[in-house]
Amino acid sequence: MTGLGLTDIDTLCLSVRDRESRRLIMEAITAYRGGALRSAIMSTWIAVAYDIIAKARELASQGEPAPKKFVEELDAAINQGNGEIRKLQKIESNLLKTANADLQLLAPHEYEALDRLQKDRNLCAHPAFVVEDELFQPSMELVRAHIVHVLQYLLIHAPLQGKSAIARFDTDIVSPSFPTTSEAIGIYIRSKYLDRAKDVLVTNLIKALLSGLFSEDHVKYVGKERLFGMAIREIAKAKTAIYERIVPAYVANKFDAVADDVLLNICTFLENDPRIWDWLSEPTKLRITKLLEISDVEILKAHAAFDAFAVPELAEVLLARFDSFDEKTRVSIISEHPRQEFIGRAIDIYKGAGGWRYAEMLGKAIIIPLAPLFTADDIRKVLEAIVSNSQIGWASDTPDILSAVFDSTLPILDGARPHWLKFVDDMTEQAQGDRTAHYAYPEIRMKLDSP
Repeated sequence: MTGLGLTDIDTLCLSVRDRESRRLIMEAITAYRGGALRSAIMSTWIAVAYDIIAKARELASQGEPAPKKFVEELDAAINQGNGEIRKLQKIESNLLKTANADLQLLAPHEYEALDRLQKDRNLCAHPAFVVEDELFQPSMELVRAHIVHVLQYLLIHAPLQGKSAIARFDTDIVSPSFPTTSEAIGIYIRSKYLDRAKDVLVTNLIKALLSGLFSEDHVKYVGKERLFGMAIREIAKAKTAIYERIVPAYVANKFDAVADDVLLNICTFLENDPRIWDWLSEPTKLRITKLLEISDVEILKAHAAFDAFAVPELAEVLLARFDSFDEKTRVSIISEHPRQEFIGRAIDIYKGAGGWRYAEMLGKAIIIPLAPLFTADDIRKVLEAIVSNSQIGWASDTPDILSAVFDSTLPILDGARPHWLKFVDDMTEQAQGDRTAHYAYPEIRMKLDSP
């Protein structure tokens, strides 16, 4: 056999959420291993039917209207006993369609796979409906595929629908364990929400993310603003058609009513999708621009306003505000919001350091945070600043600072190597030719000599 083997089926079984669903699918696996293939298909369908109903009850308990209506109809038929046998049969016959259309438990390809199982189950359950020569004979491979699909597509997953899914995501994004990088956020959102989501859930999730930072309880998201922007970007990549159909019209109306005290939170979205700026109404654009011009630095930093550099129309406004602040404030902005736009200004500040301790502070506060954004020419300018200013070059922590910069810029070492070599030669000359001297930067030379 190829693909998932028996041990993989056992592993999947361990991930089944519901204990009774796990017991039922284990019965199917036991029948499969014993060669009772029709019985295995029947038992697999029983596990599906039970799990769909269990998930419907779980969603109903969370207040979801469609599952609640289904459970009420099911319980009413059960309570009627024999008088509602036909209705119960109809409910079971339509169970997969209900799970797909009303409960929204399945993606299209998952529904198709389980629909094939239901059809094969009917062939096994009603052999009198076919002539003897055509009696259904399922193969081992077919039965195994059904079991794996049921495990992968239904039994191991939590039900996701409407309000419950949005509430769960809201809890996730404020939790300490939520990923903090775009790549990890993308994997997390796709595997937990998007891969199995109906279009309506994706739409609601997009709207919830775009609204959260501007809602009445926005305070609980303080410090998490950038996660919203990264999450939106990953959804846009994974569900592009839905995103581009929903977002332009939504943001065109949404932000007209947003209060000034939270409007700048939109900047994190502009960083991750600058097109949002074009989709905003003109009055909203004017309000955002004005707020960037007049807000004090703490408000700008709190709302990650410097992320709006991604919008060319706002970059000039932001640079003007940045240049209007004193050096201490500019250093704090760069330290908290390192951006490529600040590199030239940061090097100028560093170059003018007026004391050893101040040079060390600047190196740690602005040079190290910006280093991953450096080009080879930026490295040249930083190294020339150090050579030309003994307050930097002879500060005791500068070798460690430069070592951190070197490590952060390894991807561009080929282009920067000549600048590093010239730097260590110049500093060695200042150290009177002693290559081992602390201020001759022997660690950098050793890094350059490493293969």
